[in-house]
This record gives sequence, C-alpha cells and structure tokens, in this order.
Amino acid sequence: MKDFLKTSINRRKGDSDVFEFGSCQLRVAERVLCRGGQILPLTPKALDTLVVLVKNSGNVVSKEDLMRAVWPGAFVEDGILAQNVSTLRRTLESPEWIETVPKRGYRFTAPVTSAPTRRALPAGLIGTVLILLTCAVFFGVRWQRAAARAGAPVIRSLAVLPFRAISSEPDYLGLGLADVLINRLGTLSQFSVRPTNAVRKFAGAAVDPVTAGRELGVDAVLDGNIQRDGDRVRVTVQLLRIPDGASLWTGKFDQRYSDLFAVEDSMAGALADGLILDLTAAERGRLMKRYTQNADAWQAYLRGRYLWNRRTPEAHQKAIDEFEQATRIDPDYALAYAGLADAYALLGSNPNRVMPRAGTMAKARAAALKAIELDDALAEAHTALAFILMHYDWKLADAETEFQRALSLNPSYATAHQWHAINLLVTGHVQPAIEELKAARALDPASLIITADLAETYLFVGKPEDAEREARRVLTLDPAFPLGGRWLAWSLSEEQRYAEAIRMLQSEPLVNDANSLCTLAGVYAAAGRAPEARRVIGRLLGLGANDYELEYGIAEAYASLGDLDQTLVWLEKAFGERSGALLLLNLDPEFALVRTAPRFRGFTARVGLPQIQ
Repeated sequence: MKDFLKTSINRRKGDSDVFEFGSCQLRVAERVLCRGGQILPLTPKALDTLVVLVKNSGNVVSKEDLMRAVWPGAFVEDGILAQNVSTLRRTLESPEWIETVPKRGYRFTAPVTSAPTRRALPAGLIGTVLILLTCAVFFGVRWQRAAARAGAPVIRSLAVLPFRAISSEPDYLGLGLADVLINRLGTLSQFSVRPTNAVRKFAGAAVDPVTAGRELGVDAVLDGNIQRDGDRVRVTVQLLRIPDGASLWTGKFDQRYSDLFAVEDSMAGALADGLILDLTAAERGRLMKRYTQNADAWQAYLRGRYLWNRRTPEAHQKAIDEFEQATRIDPDYALAYAGLADAYALLGSNPNRVMPRAGTMAKARAAALKAIELDDALAEAHTALAFILMHYDWKLADAETEFQRALSLNPSYATAHQWHAINLLVTGHVQPAIEELKAARALDPASLIITADLAETYLFVGKPEDAEREARRVLTLDPAFPLGGRWLAWSLSEEQRYAEAIRMLQSEPLVNDANSLCTLAGVYAAAGRAPEARRVIGRLLGLGANDYELEYGIAEAYASLGDLDQTLVWLEKAFGERSGALLLLNLDPEFALVRTAPRFRGFTARVGLPQIQ
C-alpha cells in the first residue's frame, strides 16, 4: 500500500485520468475538480489529498501514508492534513463521503466510477483554473495559519455569545442563533460549550467578547453580528482566543432571511473546520442536524427554555405553554418535547397549586418518551427520562443508565451533570456527586440552581461552612433567588448562628415562600424555640391544604422537634405522592432526632434507600 501511495498522485500508464462520484468529476491530469460543469477551487495539496482518497476509495488510508503521498520528504503536522480534509468536506456535496476512521485514517466512501480520459482544457479555461487555484492557495494559506494558531494552546472550552443585530432585528434572533450553535456544538466531545443560560445575560448588550470570555472562564469565544438587507441576512463571526485576544478564524455568511437555518448549517460546519476538528461521520451528522425547520416553533422553544430556567411554578406553567405551542407548530420537534418533559417534571417536583404530582409526572414521562421516539440521540430527552425514573419511580439503577446515555450524547449538557449528581448522592456516592455538580457549574458558571444544589449537598454531608460559601455565591449572582437565601439560612443554623438565620428567613422574598417556612420551623427548633416552630408548622398546615408537594417539608418540620408520630404521618402522605424528596431521608439533617427510631428505619426501607454513613 505504501509503495502505491508514493506514486498515486502521478499519472501512470493504464490509469484513468477521470473519476466520477455523485455530481462531481475529478480530472487528475488537468488537476481539476468539477461539479455541474463548474470548476471548484481547491488548493493544490487539498486536491492531491482528494486524488489519493479517491484512487483508494473504499479502503482506509492512514494519516501517515496520506502525508507521505501529499507532502513527500517534508515534515507536516496532523493539523494541516485535518485542515485539508475539512476543506474537502466543505467543497464536496456530501461531507460524509470522507469518513474518519478513529486512530487509523480516512476512507472515501462515495461510489467512484472511472471515465474516459478527457482532452486538455482550452487555453482560456486553463487561465481561469490558474486564477482560481491562485485564490485557493491564498485561502489555503490563511486556513493553515489559522490552524497553526489554533494548535497552541488547544481550545478545550468555548462560549458562543448572542449575535448582535446591527439592523432592526429583535435581540432574540441573535440569542436564537447562538442557542442553535450551542446545542449542535455541545454534542462534540473535543471541548465543552457554555449553555445558552450562561450567555443569555450578554444578549442585546454592548460587551467586549474577550472580557465576556474571561467572565465565562473559557478558552475561546465565538462573537458575531447579524445584518438584514431586504430579503437577505448577513452574519459575520469571529473566533477569538481569550488569553491574548487573537483571532483564530473568521467567517461571513449570506443567505435569504427566510432560510436562517441554512446560515446555521454553514456556521456550524465552518466553525468545526476553523477549530480543526477531526470529526467522524456520525459527529459531523450531529453537528449539522436541524431539530426543526419552522422558525416560529424554534422561537417558542427558546421562550420556553428561558422561562423554565426561572425555576418558579408560575414560570414553569408559562414554559409549558410555550413548549406545547412549539409542538403544535411542529409535531416532530423532539427538542420541544424534551423541554415540555423538563417543565412538567419540575412543576411536579415543587410545591404548586396547579396539578398533583401524579398528573405532572405522567405528562412529563409522555413528553420524554415522545422526544426519544422522534430522536433517540437527544441528550435532553434522556436526561428528562432519567430524572423521572429517579425522582418519581425511585428506579435509581435505571436512572443511572439514562444519565450515562445522556452524558455520552452531550458531554456539555450541564443539567445532565446536575441531576446525575442527585442520583449519585442518594446512592451513597457522595464525593462523585460533589464532583459532578462542580462539573455542571464549570459548564454553566452563571447557573443559580446548580450552585444552589451544591450548597444543599454540602448541608446534607455535614459541611455547613462550604454550604454557606456556595449559598452566598448564589446571592451574589441574584439576591432574590429563594434557594440561595434558604440554604444560607440553613447553613447559618447548622453553625448555630440562629438569629442571623431567622432574620434571613423572615425577610423578602423568603417570608412567604412555603419551602422557606419549613426551614424556618427547623431553625426555631434547633434554637430551642419550640413554640415558635409549632406556630410556623400551623402556617404550613394551612398552605398544605392547597399546595401540592408540601408534605415532605411538613414532615421535616415535625422531625426537627423530635415528633416521630407526626413525622411519619406526613411522610406517609409524601409517600402517597411519591415525593422525590424522600430520596434524601438518610441525608437530611432535619431528621437527625428521629433517624434511629425503628419505625423511621422501617419507613426508609420501604422507599428502598441504601444506608449512608
């Protein structure tokens, strides 16, 4: 094979000069690639690479053999070869024709036929070819320089900033384009991508992209703008390296406004090439995947995700409306069904006055399964199903399988890491749970709920000082986020700073929050103020008549007083609702006074919880 490759570029007696595949024609002697009668510009080395692959179609050609054939006697880095392959994939009508065989090389997969030798090109056409090749060499050098810059240092984390509208376009369009790229790039394992929630704050704002990148803690940012001109839309983007602000890659895209999805396709592919990503056919297929062709459905989905991230019952209801609208517009929109599953699951996992837990979880399961039916490779859908299996069915092993599936499909999906941490925690894997939450936060540093979950986890494992630090971090990001104040008050109570904890729980917005009232009862009990604790429980009982999913919190409050009988009464109610909070019984410090009681141990055994030391 090696001896053949050394001479495969040169014309040999008996060889065909012309090869045809798809609508393309490769004329080896004339050194031209044509499609539909038009000459396609390629650098000389990219053309040489194509010749070797086509002449060996169907066979794997190793990277070493390719480099020896295309650059005989010269030392060439793998990145330059990868860049040539990326250029060819952009040029050919189907990028899947060049398949990456991991750890081996490349294979040309399109059916190839030999055609009769053609006459030489007319002089005028030769001149045209020379001009095109000259341009191609110029752009090829530019790409190779970009490759060299991208090679040091390696890009391991990336943020896609919302695109700026420099015409009269609404801001959500720029955020929407960023969201599509984030979803697509998140399926790749070569680097992590900050989620849409992390970059949302930069939408519509005048921000220096390098400063934003440093705030987001990434190696590089993709920054761009959108301009509409009649029925055309132009998008200009640049990839900036954060340590020195160097431009690694730039791109300009022009498309009809009615087909913004084509702009997204072009940007995703070109960005992968600019980063010199050596993608398999499956990875490239995921990168170029469109989840919907309908712009109205897409915008409804974006609004739904924004509302879902607010994490309040009211916002979840509105998110459900948006996701349902998206699925009505496009019944095959798997990503919208996954969002619907998430919204129903969280609505049914927190106190609300809308729908009992059994109803919300049934709807969540149906939406998750529908999403998986439409697209089994959708990480969001598998994550939603994993949450239901864990939080409602208490099938922790089955949930673990779904979490692993989701994380293999999209390693950059922060919510999958976050919810997976809960499954690890309740099955006794404490330190891996903490590490998984840290991984989730590294992906989404601006997420309030992820950092709040980390604070809560530290409380469960007896580290109130760490919990206080994380809770204060939440409040620095958003002083009005209820869980930040609640976990801070709880951590202060664990540190026996009861007066501070009580003041916090009696202030806005916690004073009227049902979950925070449960914590307040526990703080009063810990401070030795049992009458005040019982008065708070009285308020909770009034709320419990109207709110779903409050039973566990009332059981917590009674447990903090050591009232085993009432604790078990309310735990039974929570059991009837299949409350996900019951998974925390062996960890929750509010149950310390009743945990050793045989009746309490019998109850935890019914839930099927492992004993945690």
